[in-house]
Amino acid sequence: MESRFHGKITVGAVGAVTDPQGRLLFVAQQKGPFGGHWLLPGGGVEPGESAADAVVREIREETGLQMTEVAFTGVYELLGSWAGGDYHLTILCFRGMATGEIPPGFQGDGVGEVRWAHLGELPLHSSDLQILTDAGLAAYSPDEVAAALRKDGITMKVYR
Repeated sequence: MESRFHGKITVGAVGAVTDPQGRLLFVAQQKGPFGGHWLLPGGGVEPGESAADAVVREIREETGLQMTEVAFTGVYELLGSWAGGDYHLTILCFRGMATGEIPPGFQGDGVGEVRWAHLGELPLHSSDLQILTDAGLAAYSPDEVAAALRKDGITMKVYR
């Protein structure tokens, strides 16, 4: 029996990164199933790399900033479909800090724009509602999260 997910689960690491002013770090994703959305920065875990090392690397590649005080907050499975087909993502999430401003003219890897923002200043992707709540940086209700995920056609399983 052929899997509709082509036998591939993508493993990634995402960072809920704050600065001393309480802003969160976001990237405008250009590609993949969440292309066109503001997301918490992150990306794929490479073979032989720990998830914690991957999130630090991805934050640096996508934003030009150095993530510190890296602390694990949860694991999430995301299943859905987009124009490129079905996807199955396993995301390990971490909370951390970064200081400074995004380097002028910085072009992040696979992202259109990088921005520090307070909650409410950017439209959040449905998956980030749960991730930010679990990281202690937001307080979205289970009903809010479920409605947003349903609207985006995403099944999200949470492991803490």
